[in-house]
Amino acid sequence: MDDLASKSVLTTILNRLFAMEKSTDQRFQVRRFDSYGLEVLKVTLDQEDKVWTIEEHRRNKQYKFDDVDLVAIEIYDLLFDIQHTF
Repeated sequence: MDDLASKSVLTTILNRLFAMEKSTDQRFQVRRFDSYGLEVLKVTLDQEDKVWTIEEHRRNKQYKFDDVDLVAIEIYDLLFDIQHTF
């Protein structure tokens, strides 16, 4: 992936995460990220505790973060791995 495409993907991810932070309709905000039409991961933000959880479906693992930038990087890396596996 070239540098411009990488920035575009990362910007899209960050925009979705920032929207989760801004949303106030529910305590738990959930977004799903997919690649090639398959759900790769699910991200949940606990608005009360400010804890982000990434559920990676491929390896059946969960990761917890307290920083939106780290969440964005992890999502980018997981999507990148999927796209370069096939």
